[in-house]
Order: sequence, then structure tokens, then C-alpha cells
Amino acid sequence: MMKIFKIFILTIFIFNYSNILIANPKSNIIEEINSSDNLKFNFVQKSFNKEEKGICYLKRPYYLKCEYNDKNQKELIVNRKKLVIYHKRYKKIYNYPLSKSYFNEILNDKKFEEMINKGIIKKEENTFQINCFLKGKGEIVFYFNSENFDLKGWDLISFNNNKIIFKIHNSVKNPGIEKNFFNIPQIN
Repeated sequence: MMKIFKIFILTIFIFNYSNILIANPKSNIIEEINSSDNLKFNFVQKSFNKEEKGICYLKRPYYLKCEYNDKNQKELIVNRKKLVIYHKRYKKIYNYPLSKSYFNEILNDKKFEEMINKGIIKKEENTFQINCFLKGKGEIVFYFNSENFDLKGWDLISFNNNKIIFKIHNSVKNPGIEKNFFNIPQIN
């Protein structure tokens, strides 16, 4: 009976200790993300069976501009409540509902913090992986560097059921970006 009791106590200790270890990376990740208002980074995006590369500029809350290195000179722009894809080459703008994308949560400090806290975390080699599920949007998996807690990218299923893998490289914190940089072009 004493042996069973010791095993029970040891199991409770291990379970509680592992929760403490996992909770700390989440708070470190949130602290790291909240320590910068602006980010500039290179990206590689895989979707629709093709790979695209470019550079993104992020200003929290609610501003994002990703410039793709492609023949259409594509830009993804989030400006507060709007999400557009702009093809400079053809001077075409395509509007998308921001509410159906993950950008509302990623670009908002409080919503992002809530997603991270509610997410399921696990560690793989030099990466923390946090799986989050949002009602009406599906699942998104974030990847963070386990040493400095920098965001390394995410995998998601988009609102139109396409898998998107987004990897971040060479991020620079607080590069000083003005809000007018995120203005949506006016097309006549």
C-alpha cells in the first residue's frame, strides 16, 4: 500500500512540475512578442502547391504588409479592418473579409496572448509548437524558437480550406514603420 501511495505522489509531482515547465515558455513567448511594436522579416510561404518568398512589415495592432517577390508584384495588406491582396503589375485589388482570417488574432496583443495561453504547447528540438483552435476558423500552429522565443512561423488551414505554411527568417524588431506605409492603394 505504501508503494502505491509513493507512486501516486510521484505521479502528481511529475504532472505538476511538467505544467510549470510548459507554462513558463508561454509567458516568455508572450513577453517576447509584446516587447516589440514593429517587426520586419523575410518569409517563405507554401500554399496551393507553390512556394512564394518576400518581406513583411508588421505594426501592432492591426497593420501588416507583405511584399511578394513575384511577377505580379503581389502585396498582402492589412490596414485596421481591411484585408486586401494588391497586384501592382495589373493595378488590381482583391478584398477579403478580415474577420475570417487569423490576422485579427495575430495582430491584436490581447487576442494573440489569449490564443497562446489557451493553446497546447509541446517542445520539439529547438522549437516550441503551440496548437490553437479558433471556433469558426479552425486550427493554427505557431512555431517559436526555444532559446529566444522569437516567432518562427505558422501552419494553418485558411478560411477556404487551403493549407498554408508560413516561415519567418531574419526578423528585425522595432525598425520604425509609419502607419501610412500600410495605406491601401487607391485604384481608379
